[in-house]
Amino acid sequence: MAILSLSEKNLQRIKSITNSNYLDVIGLIIVLTASFSLGYHNTEYKFSFLGKNYIFFLGYVSILNTGFSMMGNRLVTKKNNIGNLITTCNTFLSGSIDYLLGNKGAILTYPISFIANFLVFKAWRKSRVLRAIDFIFYRNIVLGLFFSLVLNYIAFTTFSDKAIDWKLFFAVAIPAGITFGGTFNTARMYPDNWFIWQLYNLTKIIQNLMLFNIANTAKYTFYFFNAIIGYITWNDDKKKGSLK
Repeated sequence: MAILSLSEKNLQRIKSITNSNYLDVIGLIIVLTASFSLGYHNTEYKFSFLGKNYIFFLGYVSILNTGFSMMGNRLVTKKNNIGNLITTCNTFLSGSIDYLLGNKGAILTYPISFIANFLVFKAWRKSRVLRAIDFIFYRNIVLGLFFSLVLNYIAFTTFSDKAIDWKLFFAVAIPAGITFGGTFNTARMYPDNWFIWQLYNLTKIIQNLMLFNIANTAKYTFYFFNAIIGYITWNDDKKKGSLK
């Protein structure tokens, strides 16, 4: 593969970009611009308390949460465990936002992601070793898909009186399963796990291109690029027995 035949000079350039703080800023600008252009800041949550009506500007919290998501992703790419802590908090906030916006199934699926991300944080605190693909890698992918299919089936049948829309079901369950499996594998720091995230990002890019959603396409294109350099950096570090 061309990736494996890169010269040492080019490898160092790519690794420098991977660990660059400038790339953090670029990523943050992209996701925040996408969020505002999609009108997330206009999202409101209306509720009543003690006989009075209130409006909570949920959109601004959502945009802040999107920024946390990007920073968590970038820090994990740089093998900084603080990224896993941010991602854990981000998952809790994302689940809460989705639930308030009407996704009742979030109460079933997001706890899996929250627990998984927290366990990744604990695993990295205990040991950080870049690993080659093994049986556990594939087992985690299967488990991720299994949990997603089961939990989403429960959500689709419990929180709706309508018959299951199977196209929508798989459109939701498969990407969620990829996310679960990818998160489980992050704990063991497989460089090849970046290909799992590539698959997820690719599905989101295609999905948003079909919807003509340029803002989200730009966001997931950045994540796609980040996963490429993440793989190159982690794979080279594994070969050299380095975590830097």
